[in-house]
Amino acid sequence: MAQTRIGTDAIVASSCAQAQDWLSRHYPGIAIEAEGSLPGLDIRIDYLDGMTVHTLATDTTLCLRLPCQHDGYLLVTHAEGQLSLATEQEGLQALPAGTTVADARQVTAWGFGPGRYEIIRIDAARLHGRLSQSIERPVTQRVRFSAAGGSVPSGVRFAGELVRAARSYFNADGGPQAIAPDIVQSLQDAVIFAMLKEIPHNYSVYLARRHAGPSPRHVRRAIEYIHANATAALGLADIATAARVSIRTLQAGFAKFKGFTPMGYVKRVRLEGAHADLRSAGAEQSIADIARRWGFSHLGQFARDYRMAFGETPSETRRGE
Repeated sequence: MAQTRIGTDAIVASSCAQAQDWLSRHYPGIAIEAEGSLPGLDIRIDYLDGMTVHTLATDTTLCLRLPCQHDGYLLVTHAEGQLSLATEQEGLQALPAGTTVADARQVTAWGFGPGRYEIIRIDAARLHGRLSQSIERPVTQRVRFSAAGGSVPSGVRFAGELVRAARSYFNADGGPQAIAPDIVQSLQDAVIFAMLKEIPHNYSVYLARRHAGPSPRHVRRAIEYIHANATAALGLADIATAARVSIRTLQAGFAKFKGFTPMGYVKRVRLEGAHADLRSAGAEQSIADIARRWGFSHLGQFARDYRMAFGETPSETRRGE
């Protein structure tokens, strides 16, 4: 069986220059700032194939500025101290206690108060692939996780314990060991599924409604057709023809396996498309133009459906509120 290499690197630094020089080997161009002296900074990075675990303990307040963002998601599984992060849109903002998931592509800086922290980075392509398999539809947007609340969800806590146990085992002899890749992949999947199941995000509605097992082939064909033609004029008969079944069979399949009517599913896909465009489109595109592009001709109804789906108005999304 093929083997996957597991690696660990660590440092106990006594100066910003020493810490920055070491970190630059892993994250070129990173800058580290500390308040006052830096009597002790303990950093460890464990590479578990596509998953990277960062452990940091500091005696003073630190700011790590990142010039380039990695395509992944950052799961905070353990924090003893005040943690904050900055994005391109805003400066350092304190994070609430408990579990946080951040999009690594958006984070420009981390702030650490005195304490100990553990952050797991999951490759975006792997998370998107596992999510797509679970909901049986393409993942066309970045996953936007909400705050998990004041306590760490039990599944996330358990996944974190698995990762800590694995790190101890993999390095039991003082160096990296070769292990079967399936074991590492299973560990990654445990973390991913805990994140997707227990921390709310913009795809949670699809996970919640996938209650009857894997969808039959005709439902999957219909879903693929809907996503490929979401901005075109779509009717129930068009979708049934693409799925190669009768309208009645199509409706029954969606009701059982998706918890939507076929046209209700179309509306949700279109709302998500409009939501993504509102977050990224330039000022020259009006809300009305975007709504019409996604098949919404009645702007008042669009606004009501949009607010129900995303908890904010199209204008609030446009302003980035």
